[in-house]
Amino acid sequence: MNNPIKIAIDGPVGAGKGTLAVALAKKLNAFYVYTGAMYRELALACLREKIDLNNEEEVLKILRNISIELINTDYGVRAFLDGQEVSDEIFKPDVSKTVPIVAAFPKVRKEMVLRQQGMAKDAVRREKNIVMEGRDIATDVLRDADIKIYLTADINTRTQRRLKQLTERGIKTSFDEVLKDIEARDGRDTERTASPLRIAEDAVIIDTTNDTIDQTVDKVMEKLKEKNLI
Repeated sequence: MNNPIKIAIDGPVGAGKGTLAVALAKKLNAFYVYTGAMYRELALACLREKIDLNNEEEVLKILRNISIELINTDYGVRAFLDGQEVSDEIFKPDVSKTVPIVAAFPKVRKEMVLRQQGMAKDAVRREKNIVMEGRDIATDVLRDADIKIYLTADINTRTQRRLKQLTERGIKTSFDEVLKDIEARDGRDTERTASPLRIAEDAVIIDTTNDTIDQTVDKVMEKLKEKNLI
């Protein structure tokens, strides 16, 4: 059997990372890790415990005392916090506003990176391909990935995609509100000192603005063939 393939996907919110990752995971029979859900589960746990969100040690303590589990299904990833499914709850507005705060702490990111690297090592031990997406996967979590993808798209397209996702989850908002949130999130993601969003030197950059998901998947599959990975 060939060695398991490790695919790292980075990019800003709404670029299509999750959609691409799910599609690739199905094609390659791979384990998909949605790292954003892990930070969202932490944010939810912090809100439930009503801790000081600006206190790194308190946030870190919460992280070290919670169980975060991601289960792949044919309909996407199901997120479990301490055994309770929170797949929809982690997308509520209060959680979304909290995520950038807790995700910016260096000690928190270090702990999360270790957990994510552990997931990747476990998949490799099971001879399972892995697709992981987030904002620091190629640059911090899977630096040895077989292929690194950086997805991007224009901000209006990203806003429309995010609005559609939230609407489908029953969250009422507007285009302008989502746009403002994305602009703020882009700034925080690229400017934070711990694991900022940036393009890995050896990443393949794909602009998904005018692509269907099938076209984006085809581009990645072609790159995998060029590298003799499939």
